[in-house]
Amino acid sequence: MRPHWRAPITFFVLALSLSKLVLGRNDTRKGKLFSIFQIVNFPNEGCVGSSSRNGTCYTPDECTTRGGSPAGTCAQGFGVCCVFTLACGGTTSENCTYLVQAGISMPTADQCTFTICKSSSNICRIKLDFTTFSIAGPTVGTASTLGNTNGGSIGDCTEDSFSLTSPGNIGSPLICGVNTGQHMIVDSSDICHRASFDFSGTTVSRQFDIKVTQYACGDEMGGPPGCLQYFTGNTGTFASFNFPIGETAVTADVTHLSNQCYTMCFRQEVGKCAICYNTVILGAADMAIDQGSFGLSISSAAIAIATLDTACSEDYLQIPGSGSDVGDADVDMFGPGTIPAILHERICGRFFGYETDGSGATDNTESICSGRKPFRVVFKTDSDEVLGDGSDDAEMSEQAMAPAGIVGFYLNYALQDC
Repeated sequence: MRPHWRAPITFFVLALSLSKLVLGRNDTRKGKLFSIFQIVNFPNEGCVGSSSRNGTCYTPDECTTRGGSPAGTCAQGFGVCCVFTLACGGTTSENCTYLVQAGISMPTADQCTFTICKSSSNICRIKLDFTTFSIAGPTVGTASTLGNTNGGSIGDCTEDSFSLTSPGNIGSPLICGVNTGQHMIVDSSDICHRASFDFSGTTVSRQFDIKVTQYACGDEMGGPPGCLQYFTGNTGTFASFNFPIGETAVTADVTHLSNQCYTMCFRQEVGKCAICYNTVILGAADMAIDQGSFGLSISSAAIAIATLDTACSEDYLQIPGSGSDVGDADVDMFGPGTIPAILHERICGRFFGYETDGSGATDNTESICSGRKPFRVVFKTDSDEVLGDGSDDAEMSEQAMAPAGIVGFYLNYALQDC
């Protein structure tokens, strides 16, 4: 009986995105020429290259065709970890890309723009991590300076600026200064995003190294829709753009940016039912010597105090459902008592404080807490600082007295047990 001939069987590994290598050799057994092929498929997953940058696993040919640089191997040696870096004017549709500019004193052009397109229709969020970000800062004010120093331009990005568009959605605010360690996330658009730098300053050395990550719909790490910043973990810090994060003191010229309006979101971790905030830098006992890491708008009194609610109309933080965790059974949000009947959601003034009687705190020792979920904080600033008429009244000028109302914020957050 003649033997039955059987076709060779090829096994495939299925994934959303695959690379394929076809390996072959000739076999001349019994005088016949056979071509034996081995098909190797592997998913285009994320990888860490030899340069310590993240990349995507592709075949060598695919990496070259896509404009990437091989940085080590992946997929058991069948692929290369392909790293993508863009210079000004570049376009990408890769899941992970780096926007890079080494330090230069003068721009080669007035504008440096990157085009970021979705890698697939299933992408819902685009995140920029500022590994390095240093461009010209805003017009600065000075704490305790009287009169209209620098006019209404305080906080304005009058030289360099950066923004990220999201056509059809809300893009980022205009930012400038030093923002190393910060990040921003926008809802993705079917129309490509533009990450744009505008340069007009002439005396500053600019450098940036920005990691672009695209998150699929449903990927929790991309954060909820509408959140410009997203923080995970039981504890951490967050700050306004251009705040010198990592510093232990707040100098007199620390200045927040104008025209900011965005939401910061915090993931509710397992077993946690509330969140508390306080300042990273308390400031010295004599606040005229050392500012703390909070100061927004004018004070509601001639002296520097914390200000709440309706008195916060220009610059403020809004903490939904906020109350004071003062350890009193009658007002402690997490103890045997009840949530305070009076909730102050807008926080501004010269100190980060919360007083149920509205009198205003006079230091940064208090925490402000909320049990309302999801955990969110809104930051809003207007176009101009209130500068007064040359008096030293904290109610008349954001620069008058220290701590000043031009600082911005740098806060701790800590999730609370249920």
